[in-house]
Amino acid sequence: MQMNSVGGRRPDLQGMRALAVLAVFADHLFGWPSGGFVGVDVFFVLSGFFITGLLIRECSTTGKLSFEHFYVRRAKRILPSAMLVLVLTAVASFILFPAVRAKETLLDALYAAVFAANIHFEAVGTDYFQEGRPPSPLQHYWSLSIEEQFYFVWPVMLVLIFALTRRLERRGKARARQSGLFTFMLAVVSVSFAWSMHQSAVDPNAAYFSTFTRVWELGVGALIAIAGPWLLRIPSAVRPALAYLGLAGVTASLFLIDSTAQFPAPWAALPVVSTAIVIASFHGARVRGMALLTNPLIRYFGDTSYTLYLWHWPVIILLLTVIPKGPVFYGSALIIAVGLTAVTYRFYEDPIRKSTWLQRGQQAKDDRGLGTSPTAWGVVGVIAAAVIVASIAVIQLDEGASGESQAGQRLVVESTAPSDEADPCFGAPAMVTTSGCAMRDSDITLQPGVDRFADDTQGAYECFRREGAGVKSCTYGYEGDDAIRIALVGDSHAAMLLPALAPYLVSEKWRLTSFVGWGCQWQDQSKGDCAVPMKEVQSQLLTEQYDLVLTTSSRKYGGQLGVAAESYERAWTPVAAAGSRIAVIADNPAVSPESLECLTRVSLGRDTVAECGTPTREALSRPDPLIAAAARVPSVSLIDLTEYYCTTDLCPSVIGNVIVYRDAESHLTATFAKTLAPTLVTEVKQVLTPS
Repeated sequence: MQMNSVGGRRPDLQGMRALAVLAVFADHLFGWPSGGFVGVDVFFVLSGFFITGLLIRECSTTGKLSFEHFYVRRAKRILPSAMLVLVLTAVASFILFPAVRAKETLLDALYAAVFAANIHFEAVGTDYFQEGRPPSPLQHYWSLSIEEQFYFVWPVMLVLIFALTRRLERRGKARARQSGLFTFMLAVVSVSFAWSMHQSAVDPNAAYFSTFTRVWELGVGALIAIAGPWLLRIPSAVRPALAYLGLAGVTASLFLIDSTAQFPAPWAALPVVSTAIVIASFHGARVRGMALLTNPLIRYFGDTSYTLYLWHWPVIILLLTVIPKGPVFYGSALIIAVGLTAVTYRFYEDPIRKSTWLQRGQQAKDDRGLGTSPTAWGVVGVIAAAVIVASIAVIQLDEGASGESQAGQRLVVESTAPSDEADPCFGAPAMVTTSGCAMRDSDITLQPGVDRFADDTQGAYECFRREGAGVKSCTYGYEGDDAIRIALVGDSHAAMLLPALAPYLVSEKWRLTSFVGWGCQWQDQSKGDCAVPMKEVQSQLLTEQYDLVLTTSSRKYGGQLGVAAESYERAWTPVAAAGSRIAVIADNPAVSPESLECLTRVSLGRDTVAECGTPTREALSRPDPLIAAAARVPSVSLIDLTEYYCTTDLCPSVIGNVIVYRDAESHLTATFAKTLAPTLVTEVKQVLTPS
């Protein structure tokens, strides 16, 4: 049975590639369209279709599959540009990024080089201490890694299915091979989609990067290739209408889907199925009436789509360290990305793809088989050596990173309180001092340093409940019988205040017990990951009857204002009734990612400190449910330190020569938190000893 379709390139599918890459580029550069990221899903379907069709044609026409042929073609198509972009991006990162971020980018490059970028970024994304970090300029390699992992497995499975169905075909069951392949892939698609639905609901980050939650998308493309002979029966008259129906579905997905959608399942089904319809519409037939997808300009972007995909993201991320967002930035990013794409494709990628590299004596090797091919063994050796070297480097870099882990830093509790003679122009006091502190610029060394601020936690997270874990608590400070017992409850925004409080615990005779953990606010929660541990914390607060319960949490994750305030109230009221004082620390203002990128430009002399910050209106745009809840419970005291973060117009990234935030999740640097300490401690003492 011949399962190959009518030969020739599909110009309309090149147009689909162009649509996909331009949508991704526009989304990443302008933030529009909201669903531009589904272009990757379009790529997955197209890749599954093209690769499966290629494999089936070879098996059907020759009766066998040359793994060497297949992987040589993949290497020539994928490796040259992918490795070029990896190397140049890594080099550029050491020129433009602070040392810590450059080292992280090198680690990203090594994972990408061995097609494990998706696994790496999934792990980083689920690491609480990496949350809010600036994006990697190589993060987009996750999709390439998924495709290559699929290509490692699918050819082997296809050959096995061909072998198993060969006897059935010899017995006259002509459709056995096609039916067997279709049934197998349909099962893979079904299982993967079901798993994707589950993971998208319970762990969206893992679902986004996982091969197992994405393989159904490549599988849908494979199903279209397998069903080729059946698709020849589509009436010619309906083919254009079918193609435009699919194109409309893909276009609609660009605007109907956004970052809040449950993804990749079920919402990715819209662009995936729509792309499959476009593929099926002209399968085995001449493409006609599709000028939107077949005109010369769109076909050029289709031909260069892979190269543009590789270049666009590093250009955007690296350029942000030099130019702030604005017309100049957008124009420069477009010109540089498209220019690099054109040069790379014309003078590097296309010549290599058309060359005889890795194909010397190919026919002779086919006759002898892979086992006796010296060149093949050489290629295998080079790849194996590269994998080993990269793996060793990855392990060493990971070990180095773990040595600097924020979770591994120790909280320091001083035996004596810090001196009261602090510099009124250093850190938070500079916002309210009458000493006339001048805004200091890049000629003065910032604290804790542009290359170190992201890791400046100073033990804040040494006793921190991870996602899915039970209650974790630690006790610090004064150990005498006359200790004032304080509980600190909340999420990471509560934990980040520990370095500020720790130096005062002994001198103030405070014994502080921390109940801080991943995304858990002190609310009355009946479901979710925090429900069980927070019920246990509530029980301990009622049993222990602390002198004071301190709490704060991120306004970003508190929930809708009214609902969140009621949930806080239900949790606080019984503890207050049991005799504990409660002090609520209003959450600090939010920070924009751009204000953090500005610090990198300061280190390069491209911007001044005075230009770095988040507009106050933007920083405080999300109401803080803690403030609303505190107003509902008369016995609760509110500590609001907003004046130490913001002026009327701006919440600066640097205050009194100190970098305020360490990431885009609005976590304070420990250095800045410590400059808040005198004011915070004074406020706490007033709650403990009301007049």
